[in-house]
Amino acid sequence: MNKLPRITEIIKVEPFKVTCRWTTGEVRVIDFEILFEEWKPNNLQLEGQLVDYQVFKFVSVSEEKNLQWVNLPYQHAFWDEHGNQTSTFSPFAIDPDLLYAHSQPLENYRLVPLGIAV
Repeated sequence: MNKLPRITEIIKVEPFKVTCRWTTGEVRVIDFEILFEEWKPNNLQLEGQLVDYQVFKFVSVSEEKNLQWVNLPYQHAFWDEHGNQTSTFSPFAIDPDLLYAHSQPLENYRLVPLGIAV
């Protein structure tokens, strides 16, 4: 059975790009400017707060091997069998399957293509 790619480490964080090593052994770049264009986030959404680089740059890898922002807490509400609500907070995280699908191999970002010299 093939395992789905997950993030093992962040190699580099730059304005709205995160270079990651994946469980596949690949090094890939996630360009969040492209994702922001697709999502069209607003400031009321957690995703919208990521367009501020002072927030974005605090990205880290979670135990679940996805990207998370501990500076963007996400509230989860739970109800028990009696209808009592409790809440807990966790860092805002983005699904690694979505990130992998929107990432590009590092080679696509090289200024000089690597190849055989003639």
